[in-house]
Amino acid sequence: MGCKDNHMKHCTMALTSPSQQPGRLKDHKCKKDSCNVETHKVRGNGQGLTGNIPLQINIPGNAEELTVFEDFTDNHNKTYLQLSSEPSPIENTFSVLDVKIFTRDSKEPIEIRLSTNPIGPEYTGIPRGIQIENFASLTVSNPFDTASTLRVYIEKTFCICCRKNGGH
Repeated sequence: MGCKDNHMKHCTMALTSPSQQPGRLKDHKCKKDSCNVETHKVRGNGQGLTGNIPLQINIPGNAEELTVFEDFTDNHNKTYLQLSSEPSPIENTFSVLDVKIFTRDSKEPIEIRLSTNPIGPEYTGIPRGIQIENFASLTVSNPFDTASTLRVYIEKTFCICCRKNGGH
């Protein structure tokens, strides 16, 4: 039994409870211990770095709808995405990436165009934060001939419900 069934309201309350502090949702139990709330993160790493460290993904020129993340579960979730476009590490040129965010609640994706901005003699991306419910997948396209880099950080908080008799 998933959160979309009869436990949905209890798990939704657990995911949105204002009394919960960040980092405390991990061990929170939904009604009668039938559901658990967990958080998974897709992120980069680096020596001495903390916080929202984006993962850097090189996107070749003229790439079309490369899948960056896909969720094959049907668990209810709330997701925070932090995205930015960066120039190729080889070339310091203007870059554009077209991102599509798919949710389970809509047949139409959320479409976002990310671009770099000139800061002095170099180009840099401006991070964009997005919160969505029932995140399913993220794709990226590069309409330019030159390679670019997608910087992405994903924090997905989801609910898993189980029957007490051991069922799903």
